[in-house]
Amino acid sequence: MDNPDTLKFCGECGTQLLSAEDFAVTKTIEAPREELTTGSTFAGRYQIIEELGKGR
Repeated sequence: MDNPDTLKFCGECGTQLLSAEDFAVTKTIEAPREELTTGSTFAGRYQIIEELGKGR
């Protein structure tokens, strides 16, 4: 059952519906690999200490 955006509760079961404002959104930072070397800082606050592993 589709509920209109104006409803706060499900019309079928009564479960409280959350709006888009109720969710936190994160943003993925895309950086070239060569910038992420040991000792470098990105996003103005994260420092690369060591490499933990890498994919294939």
